[in-house]
Amino acid sequence: MNRSGVRTFAFIKQRWPLIVQSAWIVFLTEFVSRGFSGRAFAWSGIHFVPFLFNLAIIFGFVLLLTALIGSARIAYWIVAAFSFTAALISGIKLKILGVPLLPWDFVLTSETKDMTPYIKNIYDWRLLLAVAVFVAVSIVLLHKFPHFRSRFGWKERAAQALLAVCLLAVLYTDKPVPVKQMLGIQSITWDQTDNVATNGLMLASLMNIEQMFVDRVKSYDKEAVDAFVRENPVVEKETADGPRPNIIVVLSETFWDPTRIESARFSRDPLPFFHSLQETSTSGWMLSPQFGGGTANVEFEVLTGNSMRFLPQGSIAYNQYIHHGVDSLASILTRHGYTATAISPFHNWYFNSSNVYKFLGFAKYISIEFFRPIYSGPYIADSEVAKNIIAESLKTEGPDFIFANTMENHFHYYPGKFEKNTIKVEGNFSEFSKGLLETYAQGVWAADNMLRTLVEHFESRGEPTIIVFFGDHLPALGDDYEVYKDTKYITGEDDPDFLDKMYRVPVVVWNNYLPKQKDTLNISTSFLGPYILKLAGIPGTPFTDYLYELSQRIPVIPPRDYYEAMNIRESDLKQYEAVQSDILFGDRSVYGELKDKIVQPGFTLGIGPMTISNVTPDALTAGSAATITVTGQNLPAQGVIYFNGKALETSWKEEAGPADAARPSPLKNIALSAELPASSVKPGTWDVQVKVIDSQKRVIAQSNVVQLQVRAKENAG
Repeated sequence: MNRSGVRTFAFIKQRWPLIVQSAWIVFLTEFVSRGFSGRAFAWSGIHFVPFLFNLAIIFGFVLLLTALIGSARIAYWIVAAFSFTAALISGIKLKILGVPLLPWDFVLTSETKDMTPYIKNIYDWRLLLAVAVFVAVSIVLLHKFPHFRSRFGWKERAAQALLAVCLLAVLYTDKPVPVKQMLGIQSITWDQTDNVATNGLMLASLMNIEQMFVDRVKSYDKEAVDAFVRENPVVEKETADGPRPNIIVVLSETFWDPTRIESARFSRDPLPFFHSLQETSTSGWMLSPQFGGGTANVEFEVLTGNSMRFLPQGSIAYNQYIHHGVDSLASILTRHGYTATAISPFHNWYFNSSNVYKFLGFAKYISIEFFRPIYSGPYIADSEVAKNIIAESLKTEGPDFIFANTMENHFHYYPGKFEKNTIKVEGNFSEFSKGLLETYAQGVWAADNMLRTLVEHFESRGEPTIIVFFGDHLPALGDDYEVYKDTKYITGEDDPDFLDKMYRVPVVVWNNYLPKQKDTLNISTSFLGPYILKLAGIPGTPFTDYLYELSQRIPVIPPRDYYEAMNIRESDLKQYEAVQSDILFGDRSVYGELKDKIVQPGFTLGIGPMTISNVTPDALTAGSAATITVTGQNLPAQGVIYFNGKALETSWKEEAGPADAARPSPLKNIALSAELPASSVKPGTWDVQVKVIDSQKRVIAQSNVVQLQVRAKENAG
């Protein structure tokens, strides 16, 4: 071999270990994301082409970081650490929710806290062994590999950077050489679990990132939208004669009927009232787009009539797609004289709710910051949500539309969540499963009591009222559907009835004024809104009318891979998808002039305008400690008293308000109190104000300012 050949051979010998190291990172990623199982070996053989694409992606990033940092070893550890973390989170999310880690999860940073309860179960021997083996092999690859060169000069680093950028650009765009197309690589956006299982975590993620930036305005069928607009001109309809009932819609967190598990025996019925309503009122089951989490997507379907089936699996519509007015039950009913209120016992920022509810046409949103802090377990009690619903309905003379969700029965379900589990579960399955089912049964028992409270209240009031009460998704009971398998409710993920068993949520519809009728519902959650409008006799829109008619022909819209089994053709839903795309990504031509009548200009976050009417004592003496008490209107229990701009530790208590026998509210007025240390009490005129601070330390509401006089201390005579 001549000298040039020797140099070339040496050059390659010093650099090809980067490819071996990248392959090791790919294997680690797949091993961890697939639950520390041998499926990673099988995947790399069966799906060798996707394996090579994952290798190319990791190699590209290792090369790019090597060029930027100058050290291949440091670049390796950075890429490996990120890949390991992403794979670990993806594996956990897949076990609990049935969906892997997706790129849009990273932009939903406020929701990542929702995953923290899952983390405590990942520290087992498999994780420790995987870390130990990975570190050991990595050390060998980085420090014992013969002839491996870790550092490079600036010229080669520039070449590495250029090569890495070109490689990653081709892999991402499939241009100018369509390598993914030529080799049959396809993103399975409608089934992200299959997408990751087939293409590998890194390649699936890269293709999903591409999906995030798809110009959906250009990609939808504009001709289908134009045809819909021609056939369904928007005419604002007058409210028909007859009663306009209050419409109370309650999304009960993770509400399901555990007695459907035939092998489980409960010491008493956890849902006695719900079961009694099923016998006399309209009830049934809805196909939810979610399992174990993703409540906001169910809200999105129920309130707007749009469907998650036409959006990438795992996306969160509220965070990603609601950036303008979207017609909903709230805005439709507002145009018919209703007061629309959203109530949620969780943070105002969660799922971007404070913005979304405004864009959906609500007049008011009462979030956890305005609740009395009365908890059952780690979350606000369902009974408090019921009290807020009733209190809001009593404030208005006209009809109310109230949409509320709950939190008491939110994940987790380990024993000890509630003060005491009062329902025992027996059966031929593990103590672990019994413990989770007992905790879950305790949670739905509270939901059942909430439903009873609402029905009994509105029944006694006599105002025409419709109450719709439903669950958003089934509970995640253990990893990999553990409790469902252990109790033989399902045989596994290949159970022929998996979709029906794991994605059907119960619904009951009660009213106190219509002739007795008992419909049996079998619909998708996106069809619930049009059904409610028809039941209430409230004119809808061309879109809700279209959805109601569609639901009579195709009551359930399943995932795409179920279409054939359920005799659904993609063409049957083409117009539905096109109209939804126009609503979310287009010019909203299907709304006509109504698109300017969705957002309410007076949207309020909170109970209402906060007003201080009285501060006691009304004067203080300098140098003397004091307790000040603030009363007024709409002061929340979690409000904070500010004295001269400084926050004080504040306590609350209920006080008797003016009696109103005709409309007695379950919520009394709030009095706020705070201790003023002597050092803070100085002569002068000081401002007193109440502010509401959320968990992100933002002021989200504040009262008027009242001035308090502090007298100089009199000198001893």
